[in-house]
Amino acid sequence: MKFQPGDATDTALCVALKHEFLRCNDAFEEFASSATTMIIQGEGRLKSYKTYNAYARFIHHLYEFTLGAVARDRHDTEKLKYDLADRYVASEMQRALTRRREAILNGTASVWENQISAFPEKVPLSVAEGFRRARNIASGHVSVKRSNLNLSDFYQKNHKYLYILYFDIKSWWGHLGDEFPDLAEITAFSVMVKEDPPPPS
Repeated sequence: MKFQPGDATDTALCVALKHEFLRCNDAFEEFASSATTMIIQGEGRLKSYKTYNAYARFIHHLYEFTLGAVARDRHDTEKLKYDLADRYVASEMQRALTRRREAILNGTASVWENQISAFPEKVPLSVAEGFRRARNIASGHVSVKRSNLNLSDFYQKNHKYLYILYFDIKSWWGHLGDEFPDLAEITAFSVMVKEDPPPPS
């Protein structure tokens, strides 16, 4: 569906994007905590299971946020074919990587930032393809492929690109202000039984 900036569809999409980023951020923080526990206490099936699940959720929500942001840039909510989605996702990753490299080169990066040699100039398209595949198999769909997906290998090869994208998105969408944002029906959700008001007489 085509839409215009600031219309009802755009507003609803912005609420969904904020929600999706918050879910992504929650998953990343859970992953970081679980991974730290694994490093300090050693590996084990339960620790691996919890760390895998948190990372799979992080991948899922980061991928979905990215496609939502692409829809907003395009002013069109129509679902993209996978090959076009890969190109858009790779472009978003490239934009984040270029911003990171430029900040290092012009001296505006944080003092804790890695040297420029830690960041390649280009994001290979294969990273976006692997991102989509990992999202689909690890958390998107129940598949016989899941038990054979080497998410450890994916992490080793691709996490730096996902982290750069996540960190770049967080700089725009991660600000909460003084109070938690109003996300319409999402933040109105309740399990409490509420009495309906009496009908007007």
